[in-house]
Amino acid sequence: MIYTSGRNLESSVLEFIDSSNEITLFTAYLKLEELKRLDFQKRIKRIIVRWEIKDLCLGVSDLALFQYCTENSIVLYRNTRLHLKAFWNNQDQVLFGSANVTNRGLGEVGEYNYELNGRIDEIDFSTIKYFNRVILDSEVVTSSLYEQILQRVESIGKVEEPEELYLPFKSVKGITEKFLLSDLPMSKSISILYETYSSPEKANAEDKLCAAHDLELYNIEEERLDQAKLEEQLKSKFNSHPFIIKLKTQIQRKGSMSYGGVVRWVQENTTTVPTPRSWELKKDLLVNILYEWICHFDSSFNWSRPNHSQVIYYYE
Repeated sequence: MIYTSGRNLESSVLEFIDSSNEITLFTAYLKLEELKRLDFQKRIKRIIVRWEIKDLCLGVSDLALFQYCTENSIVLYRNTRLHLKAFWNNQDQVLFGSANVTNRGLGEVGEYNYELNGRIDEIDFSTIKYFNRVILDSEVVTSSLYEQILQRVESIGKVEEPEELYLPFKSVKGITEKFLLSDLPMSKSISILYETYSSPEKANAEDKLCAAHDLELYNIEEERLDQAKLEEQLKSKFNSHPFIIKLKTQIQRKGSMSYGGVVRWVQENTTTVPTPRSWELKKDLLVNILYEWICHFDSSFNWSRPNHSQVIYYYE
């Protein structure tokens, strides 16, 4: 189906959101007034915007978006390379095209832009991986990052200025005290990940979503790998992640950790940025996944279930 400005562009987006449980929105430019018209059902859970300094100074995107996202539990990402415009239902469907989320972009009356969108109801596995790559390449807009951007915009002003004032503002991703849940594996087991990787057409929607996230998270080569080669790459990248190193060091220092102890440790060392697994991923499910991956890729660790509770052990 094709949708055009001045006819059914905005209504097609509203229909798509209405038929979805949750939405990830990619848009280079975003005006808050238009977003509020689309988000009245509160189904938009992630937003990725460009947020170049020049865009914000000239008002083609709104800084007030940050406060709106904070108040409505939407995770906001910034990616200055972003140019795509798409509504993804975090499953197999996407509405995409040329229109930004602005009055002129999606408008159906008045001085609207000439835009065109289309809808696909069964995207392939490589497209799901691509969306995950864009998200993983983006940076969560924290309060600290927002304040830095705000100060930069206010120092320039919102009137047109010479181009040299709009210098690129690039923040540097660093290791913080809190890790993102989205930086951890989502597949329940290595075998499920490999089966989905080798035959995505046979996998269910959840396994495809999680595998796409994990393959992009660990930057697995596009060429088809056998299971041994895939596990070799995963092992190296998983074990070198700062979160995994920190957790394994904690278990090693104590000799063992109870299930509840690992759950509390994860809660204390991660942020609540939504993950690809159904936005309400429980910490206990994440701990099950961590147990599986840690013990699979490091023979010094094992877990058992004494007294009905899973305990993970470190062995010299």
